[in-house]
Amino acid sequence: MAKNPGKGRCVHCLKEVPERNWDHVFPKSWYPDTTPQNLEKWQIPSCIRCNRKYGKIEEDLIGRFAVALDSKNPASAGLVETAIRAIDPAAGRDDRDAAARLAKQRKFLADMYKGEEIAGAQVMPGLGERWGRPLAQQLAIKIPGEKLMAMTRKIVRGHVYLDNKTFIVPPYKIECYLAEDEKVKVVKELLDKHGKEYKREPGLVIRRAPVEGDPLTALYEITFWDQFRTYAIVSTGKALPRLSPRQRRALKRAQLNAWLQRRARKQGRPKARARSQVK
Repeated sequence: MAKNPGKGRCVHCLKEVPERNWDHVFPKSWYPDTTPQNLEKWQIPSCIRCNRKYGKIEEDLIGRFAVALDSKNPASAGLVETAIRAIDPAAGRDDRDAAARLAKQRKFLADMYKGEEIAGAQVMPGLGERWGRPLAQQLAIKIPGEKLMAMTRKIVRGHVYLDNKTFIVPPYKIECYLAEDEKVKVVKELLDKHGKEYKREPGLVIRRAPVEGDPLTALYEITFWDQFRTYAIVSTGKALPRLSPRQRRALKRAQLNAWLQRRARKQGRPKARARSQVK
């Protein structure tokens, strides 16, 4: 994909634009050091504006996630060290770059919590305390929920474009949410039985369970670095007669989780946090 795709429709905003470039479905900077050299990194056509917008979201999120990931897990190898260098002024190429890194460092530090500040907080499933430290020694960093959901929507749109050669357009919409595994048992059972895996290992695994007769309506489970998951549902919101009672329950549970989390974000409830291993 050396040449830009030229004019056409953007996968993200769906607008017809005179110029597009390639956007990585799973951000290039999110691939760990253990990624095989010959792995194809999925790319989709994006307008320049959307590509820049998602680039800023990706840069912010990877800096936050990286300090909360397990540096000893091969699926996230090298990401922690890269994130720390990105906020280290001493690693700057020049004074301007050093100043930018310092500004980013201050921003992240302002969003970090320690000890009792973490108690009772909404901690992201999969990114809780994994190092056996007492609460007084624990650190956590705020994860902007809307940015994480935006990334989930981006990955779903990209996957649909690559797998179905189509765009997600109204009346179809994407709803995203986070959940503990035990709270989405029906969803996971449906994915186990009917889902298909699409892997860019070790960084990304997508499971998709489509609805018979409607290739766009589907449940998604997206696993990042083998450590946490987000879920999404693509649907029109209308009743689907071909669904079994169990599939209907899974669909309703997914839609309810997405609605509850969207409402919580609008009401300004405490943001999700991820435990950090950085001392």
